[in-house]
Amino acid sequence: MALTRRKFLRAAGATTAALAACPFAAARTRAPLAADEPFFADRGYYITFMRMPTFGLPQWKQAIDCIRADGGNLLLLWMAGGFRSKKFPITWKYNADHANVRADFGRELIAYAQGKGVRVLLGFTPFGYDGVNQYPIEHPELKARKPDGSEVDPFGFHCWGHNLCPSKDESQRFMLEYARELAFDFYPDADGLLIESSDYAACHCADCRGHFYEREFRFVRAISDEAWARKRDATVVVFPHYFSRAKAVPGLGVAAAAEPFDPRWSVIFSPHSAPPDAGLIRQAKSSLWWDDSPALRGPEQVREGARKAKSLGVSGYVPSLEAFSYVPTHAEEGQSYLIGKRLIPFGFGWLAEGTMPYDELPIRVNCIAYREFTRDPDLPFEVFKQRLGKNVFGSEEPGQRVEDLLVLQRVFSSSRTWTQAAPLADPKRVRAMRERGELTPARRAEYRATLEQVRAIEKRHAAGTERGTRDMHRIARWVLGQWEGDAARLL
Repeated sequence: MALTRRKFLRAAGATTAALAACPFAAARTRAPLAADEPFFADRGYYITFMRMPTFGLPQWKQAIDCIRADGGNLLLLWMAGGFRSKKFPITWKYNADHANVRADFGRELIAYAQGKGVRVLLGFTPFGYDGVNQYPIEHPELKARKPDGSEVDPFGFHCWGHNLCPSKDESQRFMLEYARELAFDFYPDADGLLIESSDYAACHCADCRGHFYEREFRFVRAISDEAWARKRDATVVVFPHYFSRAKAVPGLGVAAAAEPFDPRWSVIFSPHSAPPDAGLIRQAKSSLWWDDSPALRGPEQVREGARKAKSLGVSGYVPSLEAFSYVPTHAEEGQSYLIGKRLIPFGFGWLAEGTMPYDELPIRVNCIAYREFTRDPDLPFEVFKQRLGKNVFGSEEPGQRVEDLLVLQRVFSSSRTWTQAAPLADPKRVRAMRERGELTPARRAEYRATLEQVRAIEKRHAAGTERGTRDMHRIARWVLGQWEGDAARLL
């Protein structure tokens, strides 16, 4: 359904408590949210709770405050594998050091978010991904199959395992009971569900071949009906693969289904695995566009994401703000140097373990961009830079400080991946690149040139007195410190 900028209620500004808990929230909201009407009805982030084991309730409350200060009213909280299931302990054993597994605070977190005006949807993947993909450890007969009949390869982030065959009754029973436990026993006060179709594997056994999404839909239909029976207005977000009739789902090599669409469902689309469908957007209760711009890229890409969402006519832009903090046990993304070393959220190595990273300058740039471009996707970038300067430095004159801040943001986002920090934030990655023959002369020259820019920023703001400038100097100094001693010889 197409939106107009005047269609929705004004977003409330952050509360006093939120401002106190999020140190820079006051700066973020100098241009009060109440003064503008946001373009999108649904605003917020997608966050993989289960892959952030080091954060306890106080840190998650800080995250909620910052989300609210960014204008958010919706949190897609991926919870499977991150709660202490009583029926299926195998689903969390890999994650036993997760703060919420050790001492469940999920209900309190959801209540806190709702008290701040942020709705929470519980995320999981049917028959795969975190938590769920551990069940075949105890039931190997349920593993999905490749087209040649062999079992699928193990896969994952943090939680490595096998996806299940949805044609098997035991897979259906497990999936339904696990989802019920998550949604109805542990966190019944949540506002609904995010049922995220797998984007990495499907089952090609004789029973699933040609009918994979019909088999998976059996579960999706059942858990949706149960959610609505318990809470009539529950939001249940599904992917388009059950209804789009597409000949092939990107990356999976299986056809989408043609199941009847219930208008009580909300739908979500993504650039890598779920192409937009105008017909579903028109029918759905609400519709969302997801991308990875805030988590992995920069403010220009956040603007592109908001504009894409506007062009689709969806009701919300809810991109990723994932910040992994687990210890890899496998060579994720093919990188063995990561094994056994705790991932540092966004590569911010100056933070103490367990510190919520969302208020650090490089990610704040993207969060401010998210707030401004969800208010107005067509906002000129020069105007955004003025607002960025006002938020961070107290001045609407963009000037050198804003340009320097954008350089620092790119230092931490350039070539960053889900598990690997940007090269200039982690000499270990650059060393691994050299060992694989990927550290070309052109890349070395690029990295040296960027470090010269950082060196100039560090000198330029050494005498800064207000917080934004002091933080910029501190971060520049930290980056330069990574490239002293042996690391300097890499470049």
